[in-house]
Amino acid sequence: VEAGPRFSPDGSLLAFTGRYEGNTDVYVVPAAGGVPKRLTYHPGEDRALGFTPDGKAVLFSSGREVYTTRYTQLFTVPVEGGFPARLPVPNADKAAISPDGKTTAYTPLSEAFNQWKRYRGGRTARILLFDNTTYGAEQVPQPAGRCNDTDPMWVGGRLFFRSARDGELNIYAFDRATKAVTRLTSHA
Repeated sequence: VEAGPRFSPDGSLLAFTGRYEGNTDVYVVPAAGGVPKRLTYHPGEDRALGFTPDGKAVLFSSGREVYTTRYTQLFTVPVEGGFPARLPVPNADKAAISPDGKTTAYTPLSEAFNQWKRYRGGRTARILLFDNTTYGAEQVPQPAGRCNDTDPMWVGGRLFFRSARDGELNIYAFDRATKAVTRLTSHA
């Protein structure tokens, strides 16, 4: 199984989640092709999410340091290999680090809406913006009735994500300066 490919900032590498040896781990491979290099070796599931802004490490989620299967945490591992380092975000399922490295956008828990469309319960997916310097966090604004926001991705200084705030999943952008959320696609 090979899943979730992510390009490095310079486009030279792909990080992905692979299951080659009976376990789910993080791998990198040159974007031009080649032999994948395994970066994680923990018996739990490690899932590649992207790269650090400098491209020197892969961002991934893992339950390797938690006592329950309810949540996972964020780690980085050098692309050259080595020991993973846990990030100070308390718990996260999906995440992306801003290009300037100052903010990590993340979803705290795994998504329940894949099983229950228009889910609005206690595991409603939301995106938090974690300040990597102060460790403060703010939530991307949601409508009063809540919605499911997921798959954060930075492009420049704007955060793009999928949201079901209008019933169907569409792509939205969040501008931190204006706090505006703008719908970009119109899937019905």
